[in-house]
This record gives sequence, C-alpha cells and structure tokens, in this order.
Amino acid sequence: MRSYKYKVEFLPIEEEEGEKKIDKEKIEEILNSYAAKGWRLRQIALCGNLGLIYVFEK
Repeated sequence: MRSYKYKVEFLPIEEEEGEKKIDKEKIEEILNSYAAKGWRLRQIALCGNLGLIYVFEK
C-alpha cells in the first residue's frame, strides 16, 4: 500500500482600492517552490473572498 504526504498552503486575496487582487507572481513562486521539492499540485480551491487554498501531494 502506497503512502502519501500532503501539505496545505493558503494565499490570501489582497484588496486594493476596493478591488480584489490575486498576486500571480506569488502563486507562481509557491508552485515552483513545491515542484522543486518534488511535490505535485493536487487541488486548488477558492475560499470565499478570503483566498486560495493549495493542496500538494508527495
């Protein structure tokens, strides 16, 4: 039976001048950082108006 490890990362959505904004550079940095360590992106979920939740699997 194969065993998996999971990590969860949260990236808040920033509000700038009344507009919601997602920092694309920060998303790319997170994804590349985990990929370099051998983690695969399992799922991305939107957490209401608060931010994005990333689930990584190894």
